[in-house]
Amino acid sequence: MNIRDTAGSRRALGWAALGAGLAAVVVAIALALTARPGPVDAGVLPPPPADSGAATGGSAPPSSPAPTRELATPTRLHISALGVDAPVDPAGVTSAGAFGVPDDPGRVGWWIGSALPGAPAGTVLIAGHVDTAKAGRGALYDLEHLPVGAEVGVASGDLSVTYRVAARRSYGKQRLPRDLFTTAGPARLVLITCGGTFRNGSYASNVVVYAEPVAD
Repeated sequence: MNIRDTAGSRRALGWAALGAGLAAVVVAIALALTARPGPVDAGVLPPPPADSGAATGGSAPPSSPAPTRELATPTRLHISALGVDAPVDPAGVTSAGAFGVPDDPGRVGWWIGSALPGAPAGTVLIAGHVDTAKAGRGALYDLEHLPVGAEVGVASGDLSVTYRVAARRSYGKQRLPRDLFTTAGPARLVLITCGGTFRNGSYASNVVVYAEPVAD
């Protein structure tokens, strides 16, 4: 009886150890499947707005006036290199002070305090979720891999404005540069999503892509 009890205890301990081992393997596999490598910086940052002559209007006037274009809020974001064709919604700041990007990760948000596409100056700021637990990957899931030189199109009203990626940077959460949120300085497009390590319900970094308008 004691022998059988001992053997039974050993079997129970063996099954418990096996179960714990399998659980550890499952957790390890899950982490491997969900982990994202840290974003890699690339390209040369455009000069900050404060350093640009465009911000002060100090440059000589052009020889001929630029054609007048009707500006409108952006409605669609196209990134051919990533296979992105996403609707754009106007987005403000929530009561908690966060940028209220659309809940649907397939959509992105244009910050209503930023410049309009095609404007002669200022930052057009568009952001979106990298992914969500319910819907999976978002439109900007692969933003951290968007190569320098890639073109990004923003449709707004009757216009389709093309930008070319100049640089890509990763910033820690709560460390986004203040000059991203300006309507002064040279015209540019900034795309933002989350990146880096996912822990305790949030990503550790923000991925920021800087793009400059392509001349007509």
